[in-house]
Amino acid sequence: MIAISTVGFLLSDGEKRRVHWVRAMRRCLLRMSSVIRYEQPGLSELLRRVDLRATPQERELTRLLHGCAERLKGREDAQLSLLFAGQSARLPGYGVLSGEDRAAFEEVLADLGRTHLQEQLRLIDSADERLRAREEQLVRESGMRARLIRTLGVCCGAAVFLILI
Repeated sequence: MIAISTVGFLLSDGEKRRVHWVRAMRRCLLRMSSVIRYEQPGLSELLRRVDLRATPQERELTRLLHGCAERLKGREDAQLSLLFAGQSARLPGYGVLSGEDRAAFEEVLADLGRTHLQEQLRLIDSADERLRAREEQLVRESGMRARLIRTLGVCCGAAVFLILI
């Protein structure tokens, strides 16, 4: 009974991971915006300057962006969004996000470095606003889903216990 109930609690934690990933993407966009605004580096240097370490999701996102920066080195024609998609496909934690969760962040990566600085800042601000709205929605939905999953886990555990008696 306890083992099946625990599965419900573990699955409900997956809902919280989505929220943490969206928060990490927002912090990453904020960092990119400040680096672009004050330092105006090239694209690969911008990706290297994003160095967030507060949460596991931020560390993974930083690692992904640094990997993209290494692959961009010396290549002017490379598209950052394709490099990021290739890097993130190998990361299992990033897979908990739906396409809607990732869309705003990955759209910024598609245009980053291809437009002038003011346009890049505008794109980042727009993506941050979409991610903020998505984060609020996920917080509301994940709380309800997590409770439902935990309740189902406890009920299934109780049902198995009753069957075994």
